[in-house]
Amino acid sequence: MKTLYLVLLLVLPGLHPWLALGQTAEPAADLTAAVQAAHQQHDAAFAVSPQLINGPEYVDYTQRYAQRRGHQFFLSSERQPGSVYANGYLFDHLQLSYDVVRDQLVLPQPTSPLQLHLVDEHVRWFQLAGHRFARLQADSAAVGIIKTGYYEVLVDSTVQVLAKRIKQLQEQVEQRQVRANFLTRDRLYIRKNGTYYPVARKKDLLPLLADRGPAVQQHLKEQRLKFNREQLEASTVRLVRFYNRLP
Repeated sequence: MKTLYLVLLLVLPGLHPWLALGQTAEPAADLTAAVQAAHQQHDAAFAVSPQLINGPEYVDYTQRYAQRRGHQFFLSSERQPGSVYANGYLFDHLQLSYDVVRDQLVLPQPTSPLQLHLVDEHVRWFQLAGHRFARLQADSAAVGIIKTGYYEVLVDSTVQVLAKRIKQLQEQVEQRQVRANFLTRDRLYIRKNGTYYPVARKKDLLPLLADRGPAVQQHLKEQRLKFNREQLEASTVRLVRFYNRLP
């Protein structure tokens, strides 16, 4: 206990003034609260260890380019709040980045400036800024349709809508300097009855919903859904959500 009191005095001098001033006649409840606070700080600092922090170091490979247009990450180049389900544990209140180019989940270490690339095989799913991603393992039935990796789950019901976020890094030489350009090439998929189907246009989607054809067609017209490149994802999500609500 003397060691614990010393840690409290050194690490948490502002937690309870009576500890810092050397008073000794305070109620036991105050001491209990101080000890619990110390444990909470310790747990917060090491909440992702050792089950999660076990991957290789992540090095930002884009730093070697003199100029960059865009970035390799999902949504933002800044870390974003999220959670990870890995190795049978749920880890909340994390700061994460998702490298879309390399399909890698990146986690900063709590006590170091280094960043880690989480071991993909250990991650079942993660959430990032309100977006949920699941790791899918391509089997013999899905070869040529999907590849093993992270997919955003846009609709999770009887019929699922999944998006594979893709960014391609292209190099361009300008005035003897190499510039990195990041191009988005997202792909959309439907999962129905355990089978995956790519969806690139309306005629890819409607046959998958043909068992409720009249209702689907009516809803499509009433909502004036468009399936051009800009609206394909949003319209697919709306139509599949409607389909899943049908009896």
